[in-house]
Amino acid sequence: MRLLYILIWLSISTPLITIAQETSLGEARVSSVLTIDISRIARETQYGRRVFEEFENAQNEFIENNTVIQNNLEAEEQSLVELRKSLAPDEFMKLAVDFDERANSIRKERSELENTLFEKRDENISELLKLSVPFLQEIMLSYKATVIVDRRNIVLSNPMIDITEKAIELINDNLGDGTEKSD
Repeated sequence: MRLLYILIWLSISTPLITIAQETSLGEARVSSVLTIDISRIARETQYGRRVFEEFENAQNEFIENNTVIQNNLEAEEQSLVELRKSLAPDEFMKLAVDFDERANSIRKERSELENTLFEKRDENISELLKLSVPFLQEIMLSYKATVIVDRRNIVLSNPMIDITEKAIELINDNLGDGTEKSD
C-alpha cells in the first residue's frame, strides 16, 4: 500500500517538476507552462470591473422598466376583466386577443433586449481579453514560457506558475478602465 502511495505521488509530482519548473535566473524566470485565472482578469481588472458595473447598471434599469411594463400590463388585464361584464362575448374576445398579441410582442421584445445586454457584456469582456494579449505575451516572454493555460482547465499545479496577479497589475497599468483609448 505504501509503495502504491509513493508511485501515485511520483506520477503526479514528477511531470509538474519537469514540465513546469520555475527558477530564478537574476530577474528572468523560467517556466514552460504558466497558468492564469481568466475569470479573475475579467472581474478584477479595472477594465473588467467597469464592464460589469455598466452591465449591472443596465440590467437594473432593464429590471425596473420590466416592472413598470408588467404593472401596466396587469392593470390593463384587470380593466379588460372588468370590461368583460359589460361587453358582448365576441367584442371581449377581440380585445382579449389584441391584448395577448401585444403582451406577447412586448415579452419577446424585452427578451431580445435582455439578450442584447448579455451579448454586449460578453463582447466587452472579449475585447478586454483581446487587448490583454500583448501584456500576457510580455509576461510569457519574461518567464520564457511556451504556453499559458486557464486555471479552470487544470487539476493540479504549482501556485508559483500562476501569473494572474501580475497580469491584472500589468493590464491595469496599461489599459486602466478602458475608457481612454491610447494611440
